[in-house]
Amino acid sequence: MRVDPAFDIRAGGPAPVSTDAGTEDVREAPASPAADAVTEPPDASRHGRPVVLVVDDDAEVREVLHLLLEEEYGVMDAAHGRTALGMVLEQHVDLVLLDILMPDIDGLEILQELKALKPDLPVIMMTAVKTVRTTVAAMKLGASDYLTKPFLAEEMLAAIRRVLEQPSGRLGAAVDRDRPDREAGLPRTHRLLLVGGDPGWRATLAVTLERAISVETTAALVDGLNRMLRFRPTCVVLNVGSSTDEAGRFLGVLNAQSPACPVLVLSDDAYLGAAPVWEALNIRCVLRPPVNSGDLVSRIGAALAQGGSPGRPWPQLGESVSRTIDYLSTHFDADLTVDGIAEIIDISASHLAHLFRSETGMSVRDYLTRVRVAIAQDLLAHTDEKLESIAARLGFADTSHLAHVFQRITGRPPSAYRRPTS
Repeated sequence: MRVDPAFDIRAGGPAPVSTDAGTEDVREAPASPAADAVTEPPDASRHGRPVVLVVDDDAEVREVLHLLLEEEYGVMDAAHGRTALGMVLEQHVDLVLLDILMPDIDGLEILQELKALKPDLPVIMMTAVKTVRTTVAAMKLGASDYLTKPFLAEEMLAAIRRVLEQPSGRLGAAVDRDRPDREAGLPRTHRLLLVGGDPGWRATLAVTLERAISVETTAALVDGLNRMLRFRPTCVVLNVGSSTDEAGRFLGVLNAQSPACPVLVLSDDAYLGAAPVWEALNIRCVLRPPVNSGDLVSRIGAALAQGGSPGRPWPQLGESVSRTIDYLSTHFDADLTVDGIAEIIDISASHLAHLFRSETGMSVRDYLTRVRVAIAQDLLAHTDEKLESIAARLGFADTSHLAHVFQRITGRPPSAYRRPTS
């Protein structure tokens, strides 16, 4: 059975699909199986299809995952963790999808027992509870990936394919720990992950650097852990403010998975409280905000240079352009002109326009538009804010204007980035 590519996984129900105009199209949910049904494909592995075991006490979730996976995989399911342990011992299983919150015995305990029985069996955790502590615990126990409900069907399929393609079935597994370069075998292009901070800070830094390297951004530390495992960054910039405890846990997991990845930290606490010794975690510096964007870009470039050339010219921001970027990071929603910005920066408009294009490769107008679109992507992915509200707060005339500019810059409509709603 083919599953509609717009179908979302969300507690077993179909997703409303957002459009650029903010309307929703509700689809019917598939029928649910019996609560304790256990289905199995006895001939799946013999026909060359990997076998996936779905472990979730929610019957609707199991049925939806059957519909989603059965075209590419043999699918078995179990409503209880103990049942799943018995199935893994008695039958061939290539990958386990394991819910964390289940009655009687939780998924983390089942994960621990699965890894004791079959250390190389890959396990992807599923949960509606989004905390750094839970994610860290799952990764330390050997989980291959961690998906937060609700998630898109394509996100689930991509995670399964990615994990099954890993030689050991686990991201950053022990077989890789003996390699002097954890990124061996990956393309020698640098990948920067920006975690935390406000949307304007992330967007201006991402737009400034996107022509030199691949950049991904996320607001929350728990999302940063997931991005870290999937994106495999070669440098991380962590803006944590005063969240020292969560920062310590994030840095510990990052170092366990990619010890060679350099980290730059922005924090109100230069020592991050009682966090581990920074040298052991490959932290290059701890900077107290606000940090001049030109200085931060230079520090990122220096950290990346130790791992090889980025391959493209690295931005060199002078004082005037750096101050302009810093101003735009907090005033991106204002009715701005080059003349007005130049007056604030205390430089002529023509000179600012020349310097900005020379140092960033973009006009001030184009740069600001890209920053606004990047922030819109961020808000769509991480909040439930309506498109009309996002357009208004970012300085677009209306939703049609935002949708047109968004499509031109990203090649996709805003609905493609919309966070699934529960």
